[in-house]
Amino acid sequence: MKTECIAGTLVLFISLLAYAQQGSGSVCVAARAEDPFWKESATLPNGQINSHGLKVRIDKRPVTAWPERKSLKMEGLDTSQRHLLVVLDSAGEPTESVWFKFSDYGSTELCMAYDGYQGIGLQKATRLTPWCKCH
Repeated sequence: MKTECIAGTLVLFISLLAYAQQGSGSVCVAARAEDPFWKESATLPNGQINSHGLKVRIDKRPVTAWPERKSLKMEGLDTSQRHLLVVLDSAGEPTESVWFKFSDYGSTELCMAYDGYQGIGLQKATRLTPWCKCH
C-alpha cells in the first residue's frame, strides 16, 4: 500500500511538471519610435513615425502592421514548439525571417527589434531591453 501511494504521488508529480512546461510565451515587438537600432530617425518632419510599411508575422498568424509608437505583444505562443518570426515589407513580401524556440533564450518573454542593417534582434525581455515596453 505504501509503495502504491508513493508511485501514485510520483506519477502525479511528473504529470504536473510536464503540464507546467507546456506553457505560453510572448514576443514583444519594439515600436519603431522606441527601437534604438535604426540608423535613421523614426520621426518624419511632419511628426509621423516612419515604419517603412513593415509588417510582422509569427507562424501562420495574421500579418500585423509594425507598431509605430507603442510596442506590440504577440501572445499565446506554445513554449514547447519552434516558431517562425517573419518581417515583411510594405508589399507583404518576406524580407527576413528567423526560427526560434523559447528554450534557446531561457525565457517565455522575448523582445524583438529590427532594422534593415543588422536584421532581426531577438533576445530575452529584461530591464536591459527598455525599447520593448509590453509589460
